[in-house]
Amino acid sequence: MRKTIAILVAAVLLSGAAQAQSRPQITNGDFETWTFDGVNLPNYFNSFQTADGAYASYGYDSSNRQVQRSTDTRPGSAGQYSCHIWSRLVEVKILFFSVKANAQGNLTTGRVHAGSTSADGDNNYNYSDRDGSNTLNGFKNPCAMPFTGKPDSLVAWVKFTPDGTDTSNPYAKISATIHSDFDYIDGATESSTSDSKYVVAKAINQTIAKTNGQWKRISIPFKYTNNGAEPKYILLTATTNANAGKGGTNDHMYLDDITLVYNQSYQLNIPSQGWASMYLGFNAKVPSNAKVYYVTELVAGYAKLQEIPAGSVIPANTGVIVRSDAASVTFESSAMDPVSVTGNILKGRTTATGVNGRKFYVLSPASTKDRAVFGLYKGAGLGANKAYIEAQ
Repeated sequence: MRKTIAILVAAVLLSGAAQAQSRPQITNGDFETWTFDGVNLPNYFNSFQTADGAYASYGYDSSNRQVQRSTDTRPGSAGQYSCHIWSRLVEVKILFFSVKANAQGNLTTGRVHAGSTSADGDNNYNYSDRDGSNTLNGFKNPCAMPFTGKPDSLVAWVKFTPDGTDTSNPYAKISATIHSDFDYIDGATESSTSDSKYVVAKAINQTIAKTNGQWKRISIPFKYTNNGAEPKYILLTATTNANAGKGGTNDHMYLDDITLVYNQSYQLNIPSQGWASMYLGFNAKVPSNAKVYYVTELVAGYAKLQEIPAGSVIPANTGVIVRSDAASVTFESSAMDPVSVTGNILKGRTTATGVNGRKFYVLSPASTKDRAVFGLYKGAGLGANKAYIEAQ
């Protein structure tokens, strides 16, 4: 849907109220930093080369690593790299015997513990080693990730290609456990070594299917225990198969831009003329009681608007204008894919900004319910979370 709006000279400040909160993220979740182990391990993550346990060094050496930096990034990524993990056949030699096993690709924010020669043995697991670390290339890489947030969901971009030999176990897995101050073991049966009383929340997807050579955005909701445990650490694990010891010996999984999504909301106050501008730092769903537009161009003093339909998701850091008969409209955050906004000339900031001699057009009180009017802003500063057109 397209409309036109006139440009008039006016000044206006519109108000809104945001519910802000601390929003911790997965450190190096975009996989852009690899100083610890060159191209073989992203900073703040671990795999077999930093494992502990009786069999940590068996069947593994620097020429047989299962993690590597990749330049194959997800669509629209602002970064240069992703993380590639893969499975392989491992031969463990013990005295006069040798045992062959399928070693899954394994990446974790904790530490890998190799305590069994059996790939699916209970003594093989990932865990938060709060006191553990490894130093290489001048970087001290921890084996546990401190974390104090309470996110709504985990989003990851994945490209998964199993070799197809284990048709009974075709899925990869991503899991995250937020836990209190404890060396939590991933996948444990909540026993004395990993009790449920330490768990704040879990997000698990163990049915990540073949993506046919394409990147896929996956959203995994957190389920909270409400047991009173307070978040202190997050243990993230990605494996090329959902079941220990299963899958093929040539399964490949790429990971990119792992982020945590928080429940957020923004209450936008609507003036009597029915129009307001908005600029948010999170993806927000268009509610049913409002119409949302972005500006594609100015032609002979008129702005052309493109509607973002109700139920769709506005991308974070996108300037829009809102039409509603309500006194206020609440925008909720969303883990759904946002729409593509191409050619939008509306800008904005999540914090107040000074004019500093620049010229801006903002929505004017001269707007009517049938037509939004922009005018030249004459104030000293623009409010937070507002959209505007900057004069060239």
